[in-house]
Amino acid sequence: MAPHATLQETAQSRYWWMNATTTKFAQFGFDYTRFRFGLRTGSAACLALFLAWALGLEHPQWAAMTVWSVSQPTRGLLLEKAGFRALGTIIGTSVGILIVILTQDITLLAGLMLTLWVVACVYTSTLLHGLLSYGAVLAGYSASMVVLLTRTSDALLHIGVDRFVTVMLGILTALVIGWLFTYKRAEQTLVNKVRRQTAANLQLLSKAFAQGSIEKLPVHDHITQLAHLETQLIDHGSGSPSAHLSAKLLRRLLNAQLGIFAQLETLHFSGARLTPYPELSEALQTCAQAIIDNDPKRMRATVIALHPFVAKTPVAEAFFEFEHAATERLAFRGSGAAAQSVRTPSVLLHRDWRGAKESALRTFAVMALISILWAITGWAPLAFLLLGASVMLTLFSTAENPAKTMYFVFIGQAAGAILALSIQAFLWPHTNSIFTMLLCLVPIVLLAGIPMAHNRTSPGSMDFILVFLLLMQPNLHYEFDAVQSISIALAVTAAPLLAMASYKLLFPTNLRSRQRHLLQALERELQDIEQRSLTKQQLERYRARFYHRLFKLYKIADKLDFNAKLTAARWLLRVQQDLNKHQSTQTA
Repeated sequence: MAPHATLQETAQSRYWWMNATTTKFAQFGFDYTRFRFGLRTGSAACLALFLAWALGLEHPQWAAMTVWSVSQPTRGLLLEKAGFRALGTIIGTSVGILIVILTQDITLLAGLMLTLWVVACVYTSTLLHGLLSYGAVLAGYSASMVVLLTRTSDALLHIGVDRFVTVMLGILTALVIGWLFTYKRAEQTLVNKVRRQTAANLQLLSKAFAQGSIEKLPVHDHITQLAHLETQLIDHGSGSPSAHLSAKLLRRLLNAQLGIFAQLETLHFSGARLTPYPELSEALQTCAQAIIDNDPKRMRATVIALHPFVAKTPVAEAFFEFEHAATERLAFRGSGAAAQSVRTPSVLLHRDWRGAKESALRTFAVMALISILWAITGWAPLAFLLLGASVMLTLFSTAENPAKTMYFVFIGQAAGAILALSIQAFLWPHTNSIFTMLLCLVPIVLLAGIPMAHNRTSPGSMDFILVFLLLMQPNLHYEFDAVQSISIALAVTAAPLLAMASYKLLFPTNLRSRQRHLLQALERELQDIEQRSLTKQQLERYRARFYHRLFKLYKIADKLDFNAKLTAARWLLRVQQDLNKHQSTQTA
């Protein structure tokens, strides 16, 4: 008994210490989890920095930049993001080398060819989701790194290989360190959130069937909670085929619950009342309690037990979809695999074709203008402005409010540039080796997690460390050239300001515009299905995409105002009414 008691006391003591530490950090505005992540990433970045130097690579700071870019708080995200970064780097580096070979040091031609490639990448990334989108972005600005940092055609192969090897080294370092110090089951957090929300939704439905109406029940608040959970599924489905299947099944479960709420809202709007159904209300409460208790056997039994009750309701089809989705999810939980009845159409996602076109046109206009100015003036720092613009206009094009994001990016980059110039001016001229120059970077790289962990400085912290490293190119017999160094720093930090202006002036992008794009997409597809005779499978495909768009609409509305929430509620009714009309046509 004594050893067991000692282990238990040790665990309790560790738990108490963790809570006390987290509380102390929070008192000063710091997030302890982000601090640990930043410290781990900074340590890995320092390791990659010196490994790259030991291998004789010309740009060792690129390896450290890659560590900061790739590192993630969960293993699944870390593994998949590393894979897409590697793939994007290979494709982008290859295209960059090809552009330099084809243009033969003709500045205007190189700039315009690079612009066309980046435009293609930003268009593709806007249509994709999750890390597929990230890979497309990487392919764009990896080409920029090669084209814009190659001094002469003779140095092309060298810089291409250097770029590739430093990135791969950074990826490998981030993978090894991240895998050792990342919690294996961190992804389970989202699963638990979905489970608790599902229980809450069943309890709400129990009240609805107890009183025979959804009047005065917060149905739309529950839909909003589902919408926020649905957004997180992109990251959850990362790292393995099993994770992708898990996310797919969870999305189907969320879609089924949205379908029930949508049907109840449609009935309520039409003036029909539910018949009070105490037996179903009690069965729903029992099922909700089994989910809260996290008992798989009881969950499966209580979900199946709902079938004979819901069959007598006007929302039977929606409930049956929930039953199938819950059964598949429980089967996956028990075996790690799902039955053959999982249908691909039930998880189709919205693609923002209008947003993709606007992002592509915006990127082309800005990058083409910089390329022309570069060719006319021959001013070398404009290459860094073009590099920065290619990153700002691709990486942040899918942000909810990219212009606002650019403000924080600029603050972070300006701080990083000032610190870089300070080290270049006051420390590096007094060093006598690359190793000593890199030692000057260690405190900054190692402690960059501190601004990342603080609530006020976290928005621009990643840009701070990335720009700092981008500007810190070590070389022997270093002499500080104030004009050149300041010019390059100004060009780099001007990129977010230029991007901010373009996001505001060229196809203004914010939550309102994204809401407008969603409404236009919904309108277009409702008109499309009005003119078509749909098969059952086609109707399922439309329903899946409609539900995903409705989730996005509710999520945006939650960040806007009451009118936006009313708009989301009206479109929920309209979409479900049209789907019901086509469903009845098929039945007839």
